Formats: sequence, C-alpha cells, structure tokens
Amino acid sequence: MNPLCQQKELKEFCEAKGVHVSAHSPLGSNGTIWGDNRILDCDALKEIAESIGKTTAQIALRWAYEQGASVITKSFNKDRMKENLEILDWSLSMEDLDKINGLPRRKGSARSPIFELSKELEAEL
Repeated sequence: MNPLCQQKELKEFCEAKGVHVSAHSPLGSNGTIWGDNRILDCDALKEIAESIGKTTAQIALRWAYEQGASVITKSFNKDRMKENLEILDWSLSMEDLDKINGLPRRKGSARSPIFELSKELEAEL
C-alpha cells in the first residue's frame, strides 16, 4: 500500500473482515527485484513535500498512516530512520489528500511475486 498502489478495494475488504492493513515497503523498495523508485520520483508527491517543507518519503508515509495502516519501513541510515518517525506531529491537508488519492493506480513491478498475489486477491474480491 502506497500512494501509487492504494489498494482501496483490498483495504475496504480487510476493514469489513476486521483485518488490519499494514503498508509494507511503502516507499517502493528501490534496489530489490520487486521494487522501484517511482514513489520517491513522483512529481505530485514532490510538489506536496516542497509546499509543506517535508520530504517525499514523509508524504508517502504520512498518507499511508492517515489511511489507518501500520507503516513498515526499513533503513540502516540513522537520518532516514529519524525522518521516517517525523510523520506523527502534522497531517496532510484535504487538498493534498485529494491530490494523492487522485494519482493513477500503479501496481507492483510485473517481475514481482507480490504482483501475482495481488492479481489473485483482486480476482477474489
């Protein structure tokens, strides 16, 4: 779950069944076989970040947090770990949320085993 793969239907299904949603790798997992950098390279997210003095990563993480998801990130970089935690004392405006919620839906990489699982789950909905 991330701003470019919002999985609204899956989220609604989980909520209806009492299943809590976690956003695993909400920044795209660049450098892995299943990931890429399109979250951090997203112009709309960059614009929002610049306008409120945050990073693109913080915008993506805060968006997932505001959707009620647990946000699971991984970093060995102390500065990034600190930055990832600095999403709790502010919120996105309705205008920013509308802009993010209107982003085109993009699923994981076609190379991804997660992509195949997502297609199976979506078919069941």
